[in-house]
Amino acid sequence: MEAAAEQLDRALLSYIDAARPAQVRLQQVLTQIAGYSLSLMTSKKRSMHPEGALVSARAALKEVREQLAALKPPSAAAHHYHHLKSARDATRIAFGQAMICTRADATEGERQTLVQALHAANEHVRMTARLLPGFETIDFSQACCAFHAQAADNAIST
Repeated sequence: MEAAAEQLDRALLSYIDAARPAQVRLQQVLTQIAGYSLSLMTSKKRSMHPEGALVSARAALKEVREQLAALKPPSAAAHHYHHLKSARDATRIAFGQAMICTRADATEGERQTLVQALHAANEHVRMTARLLPGFETIDFSQACCAFHAQAADNAIST
């Protein structure tokens, strides 16, 4: 019984070690697409060319797909793997919607679909951080700049 538990622990550690780079890369792609989307939605210019901004994101998303396909999650990591793949899928949808939203005639509904895909991808990534150790994400509400901003807001309010 003890040998089986030790083997499961090794398989889980091996999975964590192999999955971590894919999650980090996925977070980078998600951040890149979100940043581009924010610029796209807030810019008065509609001539935002996606080629330069998203070409590396497209390649990185393909890399993530290949990394995830190569993973062999043990049963203890199945839920984590599900959310990692779901984050990848939502990021892929966000990427496609970002490309659609570069059109001058992009609708509010298309922009809303982009926002929803970004939100879904982010939620799946956050879930992976809760399920296994080693996948923690940064909580910017706990960063020193958040405390400075809160202090500034408090000073203005008083």
